[in-house]
Amino acid sequence: MLRVLTAFPPGTVRFALFDPVGLGQSFAGFMHLADYSELLVSDRIWTEPRHIEQKLTDLTEHMEQVIQKYLRNQFATMEAYNKAAGEIAEPYRFLVVADFPAGFTEASCKRLASVVTSGPRCGVYTMIAQDTRVAVPAGLTAADLRRGAVRVVWKRDPDGAGSMRVDAPELAGAAAELERPPEGEAFNAIVRAAGERAGQAGRVRVPFETVAPGPERWWSLKSDGELRVPLGRAGATRLLHMTLGRGTAQHALIAGRTGSGKSTLLHVMITGCLAWYAPDQVELYLVDFKKGVEFKAYAGGGLPHVRVVAIESEREFGVSVLRGLDEELRRRGELYRAAGVQDLAGYRRAAPDQPMPRVLLVIDEFQELFVEDDRLAQEAGLLLDRLVRQGRAFGMHAVLGSQTLGGAYSLARATMGQMAVRIALQCSEADAVLIMGDDNTAPRLLTRPGEAIYNDASGAVEGNSPFQVAWLPDQTRDAVLEAVALRAVDSAGGGAGGGAGGAARTIVFEGNAPALLENAAELNTALASEPEAQPAAA
Repeated sequence: MLRVLTAFPPGTVRFALFDPVGLGQSFAGFMHLADYSELLVSDRIWTEPRHIEQKLTDLTEHMEQVIQKYLRNQFATMEAYNKAAGEIAEPYRFLVVADFPAGFTEASCKRLASVVTSGPRCGVYTMIAQDTRVAVPAGLTAADLRRGAVRVVWKRDPDGAGSMRVDAPELAGAAAELERPPEGEAFNAIVRAAGERAGQAGRVRVPFETVAPGPERWWSLKSDGELRVPLGRAGATRLLHMTLGRGTAQHALIAGRTGSGKSTLLHVMITGCLAWYAPDQVELYLVDFKKGVEFKAYAGGGLPHVRVVAIESEREFGVSVLRGLDEELRRRGELYRAAGVQDLAGYRRAAPDQPMPRVLLVIDEFQELFVEDDRLAQEAGLLLDRLVRQGRAFGMHAVLGSQTLGGAYSLARATMGQMAVRIALQCSEADAVLIMGDDNTAPRLLTRPGEAIYNDASGAVEGNSPFQVAWLPDQTRDAVLEAVALRAVDSAGGGAGGGAGGAARTIVFEGNAPALLENAAELNTALASEPEAQPAAA
């Protein structure tokens, strides 16, 4: 294990350790790795049969994903895939078992057989110390253990002494002189050094440039049939796109705990829309209920796509935004009836001189709308439900994000059920079930920030597509926003047009900031139109 730890590049090895007899003593020295990242040792040394079975289940599910999503028939081995994958290369897994078959059930032996047989192609390797005096449970045979293995066995010599022998025909029982590991502090120093370097190398970053358009492709996409934005890399050669407006994929639900990369995902989505689509193709309504300023970067003006930005928003303002979108639903319905069309593409063909962009509503921490069981929560639920059910034909889509989907008060399950696109980042198993479904707990296997599962099948396991969210640092995002604003000025001949082709101004609500009279457009218009009072005649 020390050889593996020091021979592989930092952060590219993870151990799963089973020690049912020694209760962890066999591998105690390696637990120093957990001080730098618990992922390096799969959280702990596992000793109970039920835990051993669960960890083997996790390993075989990982192998299924590797074979079906990464290797397919394109890569023969994980090594070949990792060479092509670059920054999203998969770590190698080593299953290390002491005192086998102690602690193994028939079910776990069947899982172990799969790991031994198919694991090497998937980058999953086994090291097993077997007690040959104990019978192996059903589900695993001696042939399974020997397949592709290098076996070193203890054999007693005629004189009563014993030695380790290599059990391989080509070596004819040659003696094996096993190197003793360093002891005490020397051992700990090696483990700590490996752990420290692994911690430093553990962050995976896919550059935003991977998913951003080149200069010649800015504002090049049309949203007549769908809204399609790349979010990150899925495998060695493919990008993962969020697609809304096609089939049942109309709205998206996002879950990810603190530090999972949810905010970065939202920024990549929003910034991607601004770069790929012109203002007459998509307009954005951004509402943030977090006690932070995630969306403040989009409130500076000059971004014609952005109609509303709410920072540290009050529930009342969030409901006000939903009312405005509900009115937009009604307005578009009347325009459709007048034009005799049934969808956005049809309206654009019928009225090419009347821009009608797709609408993307993004609400971060949407659960805050429902923290109290009151009139506001009821109205918000009704408005969101109407938007989710009717928005499809009118090109209006909702993306709702939250750290957790649990709680006493929440969006109605029937409404969530209408949101076919699910994106899960690192989250609890309970939230994995809530966002995906009872039979799809794949998000529990996500291990690093930005690692996510995209599912456009309402959470059904066959819809899972793992990917790594692109990394978008603040300075890169700000540079893109500045370029968008400059392009808008150039396109408008000196005046940035609004999302619907007019000069609509971005409405900004900042919960903790004082209201400014000059921002009250309707009030200022009304005051400007009032005739000046004439002095009374003497």
